[in-house]
Amino acid sequence: MATPLIRIPQEQGGTMYAFANAARDLTRAYYNPDINFEFSKFALLDLPVYADFALSDDNDPHSGPNYIKYTNLYEAGGGEGADPYSDTAHDGNGNVHFAQTFQSYALNLENMLLNPEVNDDFDDVLFQSDAEKIFFKYLYHINAIRVRTATSQEVSTGYSRMIELDDSTQAGSEYSQVIKYIGNIDVTNDKNYQGQQYNEIFVNVPSSVGYTPEVLLETSKFNTNNIKFNPSFDGMVEGRTTDDIHPNHPLLDLQAYGDQDDGTYNTNENEIPTFGIDFNASAYSKIINDPKLDTVLDYSKRGGDFRFNAILVYYDLYSKSNIGNKATNLYGIILLDNWKEDTSNDGWYIPELTKYKPNEVTGLNGNAFALKLNLKFNSSLDNVGIEKNVNDYSTFSMDIFLDTTSALENAVQLLKDANSRYIDISNKVEMLESFFLTSENLQGISTRLDLIEKDVENATLNFQDERSIMDLITDTSSRLNQVISGDIPTELQYNTDVLESGNTGVSIDKSSNGKVKISCINYGYSLSPAYVFDTISNTNERIIDNSGPFLPSESSTKAVWQRLKEYDNLVRVYTAFDESFDSNLNIYLDDTVTSWKKGQVVRVTFKNKIKNLQSNSITMWTDKEGGWSQKISISASSLLSATPYIEIVCVDEINKTFEYDILR
Repeated sequence: MATPLIRIPQEQGGTMYAFANAARDLTRAYYNPDINFEFSKFALLDLPVYADFALSDDNDPHSGPNYIKYTNLYEAGGGEGADPYSDTAHDGNGNVHFAQTFQSYALNLENMLLNPEVNDDFDDVLFQSDAEKIFFKYLYHINAIRVRTATSQEVSTGYSRMIELDDSTQAGSEYSQVIKYIGNIDVTNDKNYQGQQYNEIFVNVPSSVGYTPEVLLETSKFNTNNIKFNPSFDGMVEGRTTDDIHPNHPLLDLQAYGDQDDGTYNTNENEIPTFGIDFNASAYSKIINDPKLDTVLDYSKRGGDFRFNAILVYYDLYSKSNIGNKATNLYGIILLDNWKEDTSNDGWYIPELTKYKPNEVTGLNGNAFALKLNLKFNSSLDNVGIEKNVNDYSTFSMDIFLDTTSALENAVQLLKDANSRYIDISNKVEMLESFFLTSENLQGISTRLDLIEKDVENATLNFQDERSIMDLITDTSSRLNQVISGDIPTELQYNTDVLESGNTGVSIDKSSNGKVKISCINYGYSLSPAYVFDTISNTNERIIDNSGPFLPSESSTKAVWQRLKEYDNLVRVYTAFDESFDSNLNIYLDDTVTSWKKGQVVRVTFKNKIKNLQSNSITMWTDKEGGWSQKISISASSLLSATPYIEIVCVDEINKTFEYDILR
């Protein structure tokens, strides 16, 4: 296996560098129908400046401001420190240095781990790849990122995680966080345009979010028990020789780089940090302990403005038959631009995009990003990455321009709507002022108050003496006498049509005029017959009764079947006493018509004696639509008699969990 050779970052359209593990997993998913490959996550990064003046720092290579120092890496073979700045072949070019070290360190290490001739204990069954650990190991060794152990206020109980250092502005210790935001890839699409096939991936950063306040990092070991890897004897990347020439750029070479002073790779997780991003919200203490937060997206709404210049793209690899067997792996990194030289500061940087979060106090709008990545898979070993967008009219820059134009149009529309609402409010205020301040309206209010006052006076006159009250009492007494004498009817007719039975075990009788009779018609048991059920053809053959019992010799391919009813079922099983069982006695309860309810009871009674179950069991199966699932198994040694009486109770209707008691 040869280490892939890459190009330097391009100035427009963005540049993606993909890892070989992704190609390997794509191939696995293509040839194995049980394995699924789908893009799932992304992370926005702000790669720090690569600075010439960092060369003069003789202190700890992982201290001070996190300027990129490629001199922290070592040339393989000779044991001498790599010094790209003094190497005239690299010409001090930041784009060449990034491509050279990423190829000759990160991709070369990955190739060695995947190569069975170099890594003799690689487990090719595991879904988890080493690509993400290799990428962050690369950033760690070139001083781009630093981590520490997360505290109990940052990580939930039961988890052990790392976390990136905090942003700092203290003199001499300035550190700028690299991982700014993590999110989900919600939309992907396969396209076929003018004979070209490619995959569209949409990276959406909503307007409502800011940076993710704290990104947890999960540590794990490499897919090997080896703790050290030594590049080839001549110091070249795997599969290349000193006679080979790099085909993509005259300043790039095939020299391998290591992270130890002898040019080797250290893969001992106990000595160096090996980590990747944890996308699991349950590991974040501040999400779990805040009732207003449910997801990492909610958590990111607590962050503020941030800048980014690179994107990590992830994919999920999982088994369709066992969803628990799943891994989230790094596909590759996208640089939004190439490295630009800052001659005033002797350094190189990648231009950044700024994400603004809406300001609820000032009302200023934020911005959102909807980046579309068009991936066309290429099997060439000499070019790891993606081909340029096959649609000439939709370049990356044009997408940014269109998105910005759309955002401006939305902002203008919001301003128009706000202005319209302001005009409506102003008109309503003017109407209220006119209503309360004009003499005409005040006169109308005064007139209505006079009428109310007269009504109150008239009511007072009705009760001003005892005679008025006695007149009211006399009138009421007269009406009561009319009711008693039958002059006024006393019967009320109720509408019984609104009454109906809510349960099949309750009967409502409305046949008597003016009366409703409610009766219970559930007498305890559903006495449906049991059948012999062929488990191969999924058909019922005959009714089980005393004249046609279930034969133990049938137990290998047949079972006892009865449909689940809404009330207590009594499954009556007749067995042939003169035979012994060679297989389990299976009882199938069909729940396709009536679903299980919590507390529902089914009782199984054996009308004939069971001669000999031997080492077999009585099993209960249900969940027919799910393909029949065994829920209970009762061994022969647990039975209390030759005619057992078993009570089965549903304790969880969602997961279909049951308990049983042997009553006899």
